[in-house]
Amino acid sequence: MRIAIVSPYSWSYPGGVARHIEALAGAHREAGHDVRILTPFDPPDQLSSRLHAGTAPQPRQLDGHTVDLGRTVGIPANGAVSNISISPGAVERLKRTLAEEQFDVLHIHEPVVPLISWMALNCSGTAIVATYHTYGTNRATQAVANLFGARRRMRRLHARIAVSEAASWTARRFYGGRYEVIANGVDVPAGGAPRKSAGESGKLKLVFVGQAVERKGLPVLLAAFEGLRDHVDAELVIVGAGKDDVEPLLIEPAGVRVAGVVDDAEKKRLLAEADLLCAPSLGGESFGMVLTEAFAAGTPVVASEIAGYRDVVRDGENGVLVPHGDPLALAEVLRDLALDPALRARLNAGAAASASQYAWPLIGEQTAGVYRRAIEAHEA
Repeated sequence: MRIAIVSPYSWSYPGGVARHIEALAGAHREAGHDVRILTPFDPPDQLSSRLHAGTAPQPRQLDGHTVDLGRTVGIPANGAVSNISISPGAVERLKRTLAEEQFDVLHIHEPVVPLISWMALNCSGTAIVATYHTYGTNRATQAVANLFGARRRMRRLHARIAVSEAASWTARRFYGGRYEVIANGVDVPAGGAPRKSAGESGKLKLVFVGQAVERKGLPVLLAAFEGLRDHVDAELVIVGAGKDDVEPLLIEPAGVRVAGVVDDAEKKRLLAEADLLCAPSLGGESFGMVLTEAFAAGTPVVASEIAGYRDVVRDGENGVLVPHGDPLALAEVLRDLALDPALRARLNAGAAASASQYAWPLIGEQTAGVYRRAIEAHEA
């Protein structure tokens, strides 16, 4: 198949959706499909930094399979920043590429997000599939999207995918339609995720991966860690958030190491070295890709019992779910796990076993199946 994948988000400020698209495209190419990615791109210059509140883009290169749709601007959304294009020039590049190339299927990610995804929905002459990545209960946000015709445009879709039951619930509630749930994928090592033993003599090694934004729950974890240190020898590595963001949240820094932004190889190493990944988000998570990244490293998860995470973490099998926003409950679970290496060993085995169901070749095959059904619906 000739596949066009459309992203509304900047390729130079990659988040979960961009990483999903890049890996999915790779899985499709491995399966023999011809794939193009159509995405905004911010060059590493001063204008990009000014358009994103001083944050510089990552120095990424575009390959011959990726079409540059122009610059983006950073807009606060869902407790973070969405880097999206609102340029008419991006729309013209999108239209020109779709008109010049005869794709069998057009796969739009986040069709709710303006402006590129909206315009891609206007494409005619090809099968159109959309993936919904977001969980949310904010009626106002969805009402604004529908005011601009989101629900009406989505009637042009031939198939709809959601990355989790939580994302499917959100999309059904606000936009109608039927959804096939296909999870975010993860790179699983050849031979499967490692099956680690639970160390009985050393300190409990915890890792947190995420930004120091409120909804990721880092202050909750830091408060829990301070209580945990009174009972067990433990260390916490923070990945993704910088020292300037973390230090104001610390009362006592003992045992806490801020690794900051790291590359994928280093993140995988830190996840593999950890006994547990802590994911204390307060809400707004549709899936949590870092959870499956931990599974691929053979590392179980202690996560908030929130929509999105409940779709991934099976309590007592590949991790433990705790009430969100409760440092005491989190500290008690971490203490119990520190003192019970046999339980940690069972969770390690469960985490490693869970990784295979999220392997990218399988996710790519499932998605290609949706494409084929969409093409049949388009041609009917």
